[in-house]
Amino acid sequence: MLISTVLLAAGGLVFVSAAVQHLNTIGSKGIAFVFTDRSSPLSREGFAGRAARTLQNNLESAAMIVPAAVILLVAKADSLIVIAASLTYVAARVGFTVSYWSGVNTARSFFWGVGMAMIALLSINAAWSAAGGLDIP
Repeated sequence: MLISTVLLAAGGLVFVSAAVQHLNTIGSKGIAFVFTDRSSPLSREGFAGRAARTLQNNLESAAMIVPAAVILLVAKADSLIVIAASLTYVAARVGFTVSYWSGVNTARSFFWGVGMAMIALLSINAAWSAAGGLDIP
């Protein structure tokens, strides 16, 4: 079922975002900083700031998409709309992540909007599936 791709992608993007942020911290502050109490805050400027904001946004997106994806997975919903929305969501989130890291704001905003639209579409389909796909009179 293709909807499982959404779950894997959401988790994978959070993991990759956290890894990139962590590796950037090591590169800029050194490995010893990792073992401190971090009382000195990390920079929110440049790539370090974009990496932190990318991670935060990927966490928020995952929190929105995972419930709908789980419902659709359990319901075995595999309509063309669900498949297309799933693939579009994954592509949009990858595009968002890369454009955020790169500092390409117009592309980042575009990909964010497409991803949000796919979250809405998949959530509507999940609600429909949870309701048993009731016919509208």
